Amino acid sequence: MKKYLIFMIACVAVCLLPFAGMTVWPTTVSTENKAMSEFPKLKEAEGGLNPNYFKELEEYFNEHFAFRNELVYTDAKIQTTVFGVSNVDTVTYGKDGWLYYSSTLDDYLGTHKMSERQVYNLAHNLSLVHQYVEQNGSDFVMAIPPNKNTLYGEHMPYYDSYIVDKEHNVDVLAPKLQKFGVPYADLLSMFRSEDEVLYLKRDSHWNGKGAVMAYNCLMDKLGYAHNDYEDCAVSRSKDENGDLNRMLYTFYGEKELNYKYEIAQEFDYANDVKSVEDVWIETELHAGKGAGNGKLLMFRDSFANTLIPLIANQFEKAWFTKEVPYGLESLMEQYAPDTVIFEKVERNLPEYIKTPPIISAIEEQVPQAVESLETDTTITMESLEYDAGYYKISGSVEEAFLEDETDIVVGINGSYYKAYHIGANDYEVYIKKENLPTYPIELTVLVKDQKTYRVVQTKQI
Repeated sequence: MKKYLIFMIACVAVCLLPFAGMTVWPTTVSTENKAMSEFPKLKEAEGGLNPNYFKELEEYFNEHFAFRNELVYTDAKIQTTVFGVSNVDTVTYGKDGWLYYSSTLDDYLGTHKMSERQVYNLAHNLSLVHQYVEQNGSDFVMAIPPNKNTLYGEHMPYYDSYIVDKEHNVDVLAPKLQKFGVPYADLLSMFRSEDEVLYLKRDSHWNGKGAVMAYNCLMDKLGYAHNDYEDCAVSRSKDENGDLNRMLYTFYGEKELNYKYEIAQEFDYANDVKSVEDVWIETELHAGKGAGNGKLLMFRDSFANTLIPLIANQFEKAWFTKEVPYGLESLMEQYAPDTVIFEKVERNLPEYIKTPPIISAIEEQVPQAVESLETDTTITMESLEYDAGYYKISGSVEEAFLEDETDIVVGINGSYYKAYHIGANDYEVYIKKENLPTYPIELTVLVKDQKTYRVVQTKQI
């Protein structure tokens, strides 16, 4: 009986250890990219009891219990070493210790490949952005960092037999962008042409050498003079703690080799920048430095973390933003950039057909005599959720009247505008409220195939 009692006491002690240990050894740093919760208050600011107290207390404990990171690491090490799997939903454990971002699995397997219509819509939306930027006197380029398993899928685990389609969305998008004349820095072809692995084994991004190559690809596509850093001193050190490595193994995962370029920083941060992960970053070149490339506005994601020090050295002023959707028009009006760069990783490309950049719609010339059809196309007009200075005119076109490459046009009192294509058969047009004609307003939706226009709905507001 005594040995059972000792066993029970030991089990209870082990269970209580994470809680009791919070008094002397609480977890204060998270590997997740978010702020850790604070200890909840029993009463709200208004004086009443906090109805979410116990829920917030549970969240606080789950993040701060003692030895959390050590226990997570131990579990992850057992799962990967013994069973060859990840214990974290966001990380896929591959062969030879390779780690992949789980959100790229659908792209890798081809299970959620965009339809021909959706690919066309994506290229169409980017072409409208290109037209807008160009009409406002700025240069434009689009860059798409490939998913890691698009380039290095041979290290993925046992999923090969589940691959539905080996062709990726970015493979079919590139020719469409070329057809529309959208300037495109072809990072995919560049990386595929290299025998050397240029992404990190335990991170979702490219390594230091890959970043320099991507930067040069961008600048070459723009045709700008720039330092290519070919003569820069380069070393390799085993101190890279990748994002996937931290997600899976917290702070105790094995670090890996990465390239280190000895590049002099010729710019200053013009705002209070904590790290290259910040949503908004401003830079200004030192006097007499750089290649005289004017001002840059760059919409980017985490792949640009390693590009910012390289690019900022080449522009007199630069603004880097992670905001979604892109407030393109307002930022261009505010900063008057000479260059606009769009950079978005392959897995997030559908964002351009879900939440496209905010710009005033581009005008379209429509013939006076146009055939009208009876359809179930819908039209609504409301304030734009992301910017109250705009109206959003949107709706859905009856699928029977849309081919893979049918364009949608919206008329407002006899003036016509190219619509963003949303999803497969929806559309959106943004108009500044200050530019909208007075009521009543006649809204017209047209479909365009080749040079033939047809009215599919009209509505009076």
